[in-house]
Amino acid sequence: MSCVNIRGCRIGEGRPKVILPIVERTEAAILEKAAQFSTLLADCVEWRADWFEGFQSPASIARCVQKLRVALRDKLLLVTFRTKAEGGEQALSHKEYLAFLHLILDTDCADLLDIEFFTAGADLPKLVEQAHSTTVVCSSHDFAKTPPRAELVSRMVQMQQAGADLPKLAVMPRCRSDVLELLAATAEMADHHPETPVITMSMGALGAVS
Repeated sequence: MSCVNIRGCRIGEGRPKVILPIVERTEAAILEKAAQFSTLLADCVEWRADWFEGFQSPASIARCVQKLRVALRDKLLLVTFRTKAEGGEQALSHKEYLAFLHLILDTDCADLLDIEFFTAGADLPKLVEQAHSTTVVCSSHDFAKTPPRAELVSRMVQMQQAGADLPKLAVMPRCRSDVLELLAATAEMADHHPETPVITMSMGALGAVS
């Protein structure tokens, strides 16, 4: 499987990489958490902007992500707006979601940018191209079930074909065999579609082993 190198952090090689999420409401709380995380041995910090109380203000988002970049020092920064449809805190229209992504890209503060596979839709290849120097995590979440292995693999391959650097799947298991289905899909990607590393997880207590 190939490796994605982001400022010396080689994703796809060596030990599993650790990402810590920031899910605070206010700018002050976000920056306080960032200062704490900057001293830990994590590889990356994820800002979940859908939790931010100023998510509807482009100026507030830009100011916060710029301060966040400084507070995190040498830590990688992944910026995510997880939409309601994908299990997040807020709903955005397609137009609003695209505007958020472009705003983050314009700040040039994110090392990685999460782009939701289904929310981006037909705009995904263009968005990936526009992201140019930013690593794109293309994500898909299913909180109700675990689709069949063929569907999981197909979805990740489509993400690769759209140009995503890191396809990501998170699915909910209903039984132990669902966890095995997710792991089998992950193994198939590594064996037959090694163009990119992948991020996969089976959620909940049942999926913790993944």
